[in-house]
Amino acid sequence: MKIHFNGADQDVTGSQHLIEVNGQRMLLDCGLYQGHRKDSYERNLNFKFDIKSLDAVILSHAHIDHSGNLPNLVKQGYTGPIYTTPATAALADVMLRDSGHIQEADTQYVNKKRHLRGEPPVEPLYTLADAAEVEQYFSKVPYGQTFQPIKGVTAHLEDAGHILGSAAVVLDIQEDGRSYRFWFSGDIGRRGLPLINDPMLPTNADFLLMECTYGGTPKPSPEEANSALQDVLTRTFARGGKVIIPSFAVGRTQELIFAPQYPG
Repeated sequence: MKIHFNGADQDVTGSQHLIEVNGQRMLLDCGLYQGHRKDSYERNLNFKFDIKSLDAVILSHAHIDHSGNLPNLVKQGYTGPIYTTPATAALADVMLRDSGHIQEADTQYVNKKRHLRGEPPVEPLYTLADAAEVEQYFSKVPYGQTFQPIKGVTAHLEDAGHILGSAAVVLDIQEDGRSYRFWFSGDIGRRGLPLINDPMLPTNADFLLMECTYGGTPKPSPEEANSALQDVLTRTFARGGKVIIPSFAVGRTQELIFAPQYPG
């Protein structure tokens, strides 16, 4: 087995991990790298591997830094299966179309400025129409159901407890007379959240590829976080202030809406 880290290594965005087993290739996640406009465009447009050599894709969850470059992958010729949970397939379809719309709107804005400077226009990385093409390649697999993405590999998805449909990818590999288990965590959720199941822990893993954005940073419990937020809201409203909460549209916003009612 060979692993090629094409994103989210020495970085926290653009998750793409290419696995080579038994002469075949599969991609774990195909995330959009998010950074400075020019650098992002070049990195997302130019894959570090031959797309024609790719046999399968497995998507852990719908967040754009894990799914957002699938339209470009398909646009450049990938027509194989994209294995993921049913909930992730439904959610990713909506989010990718939105991402395509944003790509188009962002390019329109940039091209207005380029026109004023006498510079030629640029093309969006992909369009809403490009994003809509991805849905037909989703192969929907419920948690715990086995499937064979490539020769010699039996896979199943475990609940990662991160967002709706999020999964850890478990690969049971037979190669060169050896048997071993490879576990890709995807993004890992927290325990004790009100809307999402607790994440499943790895079992019998020989190799673990793990999300570690926060490293060993201790996190407060959901109850402690809610109490701290309530304290901020109470103090702010008492002095006639306003609270502005920047929040992920998928996952965090739902938690805030569902959280215990706050004053005001």
